[in-house]
Amino acid sequence: MRYSVVLVPGDRQSCYVAYVPVIPGCVSQGHSVEDALDMAQDAASAMIESMVDHDEEIPTENTGAIIASIDVAIPAAASAVA
Repeated sequence: MRYSVVLVPGDRQSCYVAYVPVIPGCVSQGHSVEDALDMAQDAASAMIESMVDHDEEIPTENTGAIIASIDVAIPAAASAVA
């Protein structure tokens, strides 16, 4: 089954954090995008295997999902976290 992965830069240089949103708690990281994706695949596989072992429902990807970004104005008095 195919799952979407969200990649964000980590706290350190050359580090990416990978989230699989449809699998609660499935988070991994790697030194490159490719490494982070490989680690996310390993983590997702292990979590799915555990779900099967515990007779839990296997999550399915929402194929109608739309991934987009938006711009939000930050009031001048607030400090934005970069």
